[in-house]
Amino acid sequence: MDPITTGKFTYPNGYVVYMNAQGQTINPLTGRTNVGKADPFAHVGLPSC
Repeated sequence: MDPITTGKFTYPNGYVVYMNAQGQTINPLTGRTNVGKADPFAHVGLPSC
């Protein structure tokens, strides 16, 4: 996803969202589905290059 530089959560290098085939957000470490937006693993920030 594109960088987000304003707001409560910023991702200046962009971020990824892991989803399954049904379009549910998943936790990439546990595989748990229906991860809420407040969960830190809902959006994983990308490192700088």
